[in-house]
Amino acid sequence: MKHVYLAPSRRLGISLGVSPIPFKTCSYSCVYCQLGRTTRKSVERKSYFSREKILAEVEDALNKLSIAPDHITFVGEGEPTLSKDLGWLIEKTKDSGIPVAVITNGSLIFREDVASELTNADVVIPSLDAASERVFKRINRPHPSLRLYEIIEGIEKFSREFSGKLYIEVMLVKDYNDSSDEIMRIRETIERIDPDGVYLMTPIRPPCEDVRPSERIEEAGIAFKAFNVIKPEHGEFHPELYSSAEEALRSILQRHPLREEQAMRVLRHFNAEKKILEHIAEKIEFDSRVYYRLKLD
Repeated sequence: MKHVYLAPSRRLGISLGVSPIPFKTCSYSCVYCQLGRTTRKSVERKSYFSREKILAEVEDALNKLSIAPDHITFVGEGEPTLSKDLGWLIEKTKDSGIPVAVITNGSLIFREDVASELTNADVVIPSLDAASERVFKRINRPHPSLRLYEIIEGIEKFSREFSGKLYIEVMLVKDYNDSSDEIMRIRETIERIDPDGVYLMTPIRPPCEDVRPSERIEEAGIAFKAFNVIKPEHGEFHPELYSSAEEALRSILQRHPLREEQAMRVLRHFNAEKKILEHIAEKIEFDSRVYYRLKLD
C-alpha cells in the first residue's frame, strides 16, 4: 500500500494512517524530525496523488483488518494540509463511521480553505513548539513566507469555531525551546488557544539533527497542564496489510522509524531474513535504544 499504514499511536490508539503527500514535502524542516530533513519545502497546496486511489486504499485496508482502528488519521511523511484533496478525503472517510483525525504542524490553519476543510474532522492536533519568532525559526525552520503570529492567530480562531476535539502538541527539545522564558510564553499561548488538551513530547526516536530530549518535561508538563507522551508506543503495525516483508518495512519505515524489536516482529510475520531489513534501512542508536530508519536515496 502506497498511502495507508496501520500504527499504534500514543495519542489516538490504533490508528490507520493516511498520507496524501509525497515523502518529506512540508512547510517546516524541524530539527527533531524523525524522517530526515525536508527536501521539498512549500506552502503551495496541490493534488499530489489521485484522491480516488487513496480512498480505495483506505477501504481496502479496512476490509483486510481483523479489528477496526480507533481513528483514521491523516498524517504521513510531511504536512497533510498541503494536499488540496484533504477536505474531500476527510468527508469520504467519515462514511466509514470511524472517527477522523488530522495531525498537522498547524502552519496553514490561518488559511480559510484549510480551516474550512479541517472543520469536518473529529480530532485535529496542531503543533506549537514555540511562542517567539526567534525560537520558531530555529526549531521549526519554516518556509520563509510563514510568520508565527499569523499561525498562532489562525489556530486560536480555529479553536473557537471547531466543534470537534482540538489538542495542541508541543515537542520540547533540549536547548531549543525549553528555557523557562519560552515555556512560559508557550503556556500563555496555549491558554489563549484554550484547547481540549495538550500533548507534551520530546524526541524518543532518532532525529534528523543532533538534538537531545529535554530534561524539563516535568516542569513544562505542569505549566501546560499536559499529557506527557514520552514513552515508546506499544502495539502492532499489522503487517497483514502487506504482501511481503520488504513492502511492509518500506511502508512503515517511510513514516515511522522502528525500534529493533518492532522490526523483528515484522520479519517474523513473513518468516523473512534480517538481510531484507539491512538492505533498506540504516541502524541507529539513540537514547540507549536501537532503531532502524529507511535509507534515503
